[in-house]
Amino acid sequence: MNGTRPPTPGRRLASARLHRSGRDPQRVLLVTESVLLGASTAAPFAELLADRVATRTGRGLDLDIAWDLGPVLRAVTHSTEAWRLWRYEAVVVLARTSGEEDAGGWRRERIRRIADQVLPELARASSVLIVRIGAPSPRDHRWDGPTVSSLRVPDDEDGAGRGGADAVADRLVGLLGAADREAGAGTGGTARERRDLPQPEAERQQAVDRVTDALGGLTPHLERVVLLARNTFGVPFAQVNLLDHGRIRTLAYVGAAGDDAEQPICTITVRGSGPTIIADTWEDHRLDANPHVHAAAHPVRFYAAHPIESLDGYRIGTLCVFDLVPHDPADVDPAVLRDLAQLAEAEISTLPD
Repeated sequence: MNGTRPPTPGRRLASARLHRSGRDPQRVLLVTESVLLGASTAAPFAELLADRVATRTGRGLDLDIAWDLGPVLRAVTHSTEAWRLWRYEAVVVLARTSGEEDAGGWRRERIRRIADQVLPELARASSVLIVRIGAPSPRDHRWDGPTVSSLRVPDDEDGAGRGGADAVADRLVGLLGAADREAGAGTGGTARERRDLPQPEAERQQAVDRVTDALGGLTPHLERVVLLARNTFGVPFAQVNLLDHGRIRTLAYVGAAGDDAEQPICTITVRGSGPTIIADTWEDHRLDANPHVHAAAHPVRFYAAHPIESLDGYRIGTLCVFDLVPHDPADVDPAVLRDLAQLAEAEISTLPD
C-alpha cells in the first residue's frame, strides 16, 4: 500500500491505495479514522477487506483509503466533485461509535453530519455503506435507502477485525454486483461509464501541471517499471509518459524516449480509462494521419498502453510498450498492463509537493 495525498482545496487528504490485480477492475473508497487503521501504511482491516472482495468477485480492485476525516468531510460536503467521488462504485464509511468521543476525536454528531449533509449527494453517484464498530447504542442513527445502507460489526483489537472485514466484504460484494447490473443496463450514469468519458482537457492539464511541478527530470524508480514492462511483453520499447499540452514528456524509457513528440499515440489511451492494445497500427484508422505510424523512418506497428492517473482521477499519461513489427494481441494481458501502470502511478504519487 502506498501512502499518498491527493490534492484538495486548502488541505490535502491523507490517503493510500490498495491494488488487487485482475480483470475488469472495480473501485471502492474507504473513509475512516487513522486510529482504526493503525499505521497508515499497514492497515489490517483494509488489507483484509481488499483481499476478500477481490477473491469473492474474481476481479481487479482498487481500494482507495482516506483516513483524515476532517478534510474528507470538508471536501465532500462542498461537492462530490471535490474528490471526483462519482468514480467509485461504492464508498464505505468506517467509524467507531461505541463512545461519545473516541481516541480519534470523531464525535457521534459528525456521523450524523455525514448523513445529513454528505450522503444524499454522494449516494446519487455511488452506493454508500456506513459501517459502525462497537456495541449498539440507543442513540444510533440508521441510514438505509436505495443507495445508502448500514452495518454494525464487533469491536476488537484490530479495529473492525477479521470478522468485521468478512461482514463488510459480504455486503460490499452485493453493492458491487448491483453496480455491475446497473452498468450493464446502459443508463450512462454509473461509475464505470463516467470513468470512461473523455475528461475536460483544462482540468486534466491542471493535474499534469501538479505532477510536473514536482519533477526534476527522469525518475529513476520508474526505470525499473519500464524495464519490467519491456521484459514482460517481449518488446524493445517501453515508456512512462505524461501527456503535457498535447506533447509527450517522458519520465522513464527503455529503447527510445518520446520527449516532445507531436500527435503522440498516447492521446488515444488517455481518452478512456482502460487499456489500449493495437496489434497493427497500419490497420487502425484512428492512426491514419499519425506521423509515428505512417511518416516515420521506423514506424510504430504494435502499441499497447494503459492510462496513468493522478490521485484525483485524471488521466495524466500512460505506461506504454511498442514495437516496429505487429504482435498478436493475445500476447498482452490487460490485467498485467494495468498492474504495471499502477506501479508507475505509485511512484509518481510519492513525488514531493
